[in-house]
Amino acid sequence: MKNNNVSSLDVFIEGETIDLCVASCDEYILNQWYRWFNKSEITKYLIHGIYPNTIDLQREYCNSIMTDKTKIVLLIRPKNQEKIIGVASLSSINYSQRQCDFAMVIGDRTSGKGSLFYGMEAKARMTQYAFDIVGVDRINSGQVDELDRWQKWQILFGYQIEGILRNKFIKGNMSYDAYISSCLEEDYRKIIDKREGVLWPGKSNLLDMMRAIPSKTLIDEFSDWLPKKQKQYWSTVLE
Repeated sequence: MKNNNVSSLDVFIEGETIDLCVASCDEYILNQWYRWFNKSEITKYLIHGIYPNTIDLQREYCNSIMTDKTKIVLLIRPKNQEKIIGVASLSSINYSQRQCDFAMVIGDRTSGKGSLFYGMEAKARMTQYAFDIVGVDRINSGQVDELDRWQKWQILFGYQIEGILRNKFIKGNMSYDAYISSCLEEDYRKIIDKREGVLWPGKSNLLDMMRAIPSKTLIDEFSDWLPKKQKQYWSTVLE
């Protein structure tokens, strides 16, 4: 049986494997949404998960984004599925500096065949929307070094590594470095010129592109080089 609460969500950006839908404060939607942030496997590398999340807190957040002009928050709904599996956002939208931050949470990881593409297409579609509609010149992105595979794939959408923040993310007694990356409009334009005006190349093409990524990427080389160079330089300064 279809759930009308999910199937009736307004599609804001239509995709191939997913649709990005307007956030809803409907009770059924909130009941799924808030639970993601109480799951340790979902919040392991997120600032969430330290304090319990409740449906009331999620409702408060949902209501706040409806009038916040610095955020665009969309729910990720797989094609032909009656559920939401995550949320993608553009935040800290600065119209004078023409930049914003991208973030995404996949809260349901049991989405079956094709789920590999859901997060990737969501990022591609949000990136294209940010440049073509919002009019930014730069999108900031970041993730902990444990998610290095995801970082390597981002290059396919124009995101390039800019640096490493040491011990940037701390959860309990664990600390992680964070990769900082960005996509500039000039790089985005170069890509879509080669892809007939779209950033998302399609599932089959994307798989071929992923396979073509070198086994040792720029991120690997940078991660090897920077700590050694820092240690060498630091030792010289201290002498």
